[in-house]
Amino acid sequence: MAQPSKDFIFKTLNSTRHNMAECATLFDTEINNADYWLYTDLYNLFSHPMFDPENMNTHVYQTFDTGPAKAQKISPFELFKNHAILYNHKYTINSPHPPYNPITKNGTDIKLSRYACYCLFRNAPGLIFTRTYFMMPDTDFKTIYETSYRFARIYQRQKLRESERTLSGILKKLDANIALFHHETTRTFFGEYTIDDIRNAYSLPTSTPIADNMGAISLHARRRAIDTAIKKFDYAHTRDFRSFSMILHNELRIARNKMISEYKFPPEKDIHKTSIKSIESEYKKLEQQFIKTYAAQNLQSK
Repeated sequence: MAQPSKDFIFKTLNSTRHNMAECATLFDTEINNADYWLYTDLYNLFSHPMFDPENMNTHVYQTFDTGPAKAQKISPFELFKNHAILYNHKYTINSPHPPYNPITKNGTDIKLSRYACYCLFRNAPGLIFTRTYFMMPDTDFKTIYETSYRFARIYQRQKLRESERTLSGILKKLDANIALFHHETTRTFFGEYTIDDIRNAYSLPTSTPIADNMGAISLHARRRAIDTAIKKFDYAHTRDFRSFSMILHNELRIARNKMISEYKFPPEKDIHKTSIKSIESEYKKLEQQFIKTYAAQNLQSK
């Protein structure tokens, strides 16, 4: 199933957000302003198999990070109970089984804190926008979109490194001139621009790979081209350098054209002055501050 659009995710998460203060009574001495979301609402947004309404408690528990329990001097399970509360009410969801008809029933749901929701998405790189939404409370769509796109570079750069290591191994076996090969494939991907052309245009340092300044879209496009070329080469009738070079150049052209068609800009326009190292530092700082603040919230308290 295709992911919902980022705009739809943003609007839906805002509209399904609840606050513990909604349940406050005249007899409460303190007001708990912690936000929470219902598991069934998240399921309706992302569907199966990302969410599983038949095993919701297991899903939440398996993704929950109990690391902050030590700093709070409580047990891991107590921390979990502070952020995930079983809740019985009437709700409607689409069945996880064909023909996926709507089901309305009185049943068990889970109230999930902002921290618990973050945990659900922290290992889902394809949903970095959603993770960033929970990490940046009360932030507008544009800021979350731009921030999450920067953060998406971290995962895509890591995956491209892995693909490039495999590529280097193949080139060594084929006794290729690796420097010349990279020069030529770079020009194919960047529309005949060389790495020096791009570095000069964006005033980038020569001490780091150009990939450290590529955006998530171009990183993904180049990685997919390399991975596809390697797979095709595995089944090629002629397994020599010339054959592999032709396959990869063709895949890079396809990736470039697809990127232009889908996103309306070429790889050479998806270059950022902020290096991947700075982005990683920015993400870690935000994540650490978020965990420090929101892991300490308690949906149980009044």
